[in-house]
Amino acid sequence: MPWQADHKQQTRQRILHSAGALFTEQGFKQVSIDDVMRHAKLTRGAFYHHFASKQALYSEAIVFFAKHASQARRQGATSLLEIIERYLSLEHVKGEQSPCPLAFLISDIGLQDQQAKQSYGRVFDGLVQRLRDTAAVSHTQAMQAAISMVGAVALARSTQCEEQATKILAAARTNTLNLLGLSSETSC
Repeated sequence: MPWQADHKQQTRQRILHSAGALFTEQGFKQVSIDDVMRHAKLTRGAFYHHFASKQALYSEAIVFFAKHASQARRQGATSLLEIIERYLSLEHVKGEQSPCPLAFLISDIGLQDQQAKQSYGRVFDGLVQRLRDTAAVSHTQAMQAAISMVGAVALARSTQCEEQATKILAAARTNTLNLLGLSSETSC
């Protein structure tokens, strides 16, 4: 029986989704090609039909998984305030909901090649642009809000104290809302 026309694309997306999830959770160094392919329920041989190297996969998976995580966070959200609240939540910090590669890979990305850093930069630029467009604020305000959000999640992940993590997230929420001209009383 022949493969469907979109089989190759579906396989590639399975690999990217698995890689994005594993890299976001564990970082580049901790994840092998075998881990990615096992997670995707594919053989190692299929990997090289889609990617030249683990590094190439990492660079592409950052962008792919960031889009996936963003869509998941926006699903069912009725306002920018609700999206910000989901992003700056303990559930997100714990990785219980589509973790953001920007926050989860913040220290890992500095150890990677230029291609991976460019991918990470494109994802960050995309977040800034979405905030700018949605909140109708300046580029500087949107960038400050993105930095506050990503930095807060990264910092909150770095503490074992849930109370401290909650305070970090609350401070970032207040800062982000102020930067974007939103009020916490804005209806969802």
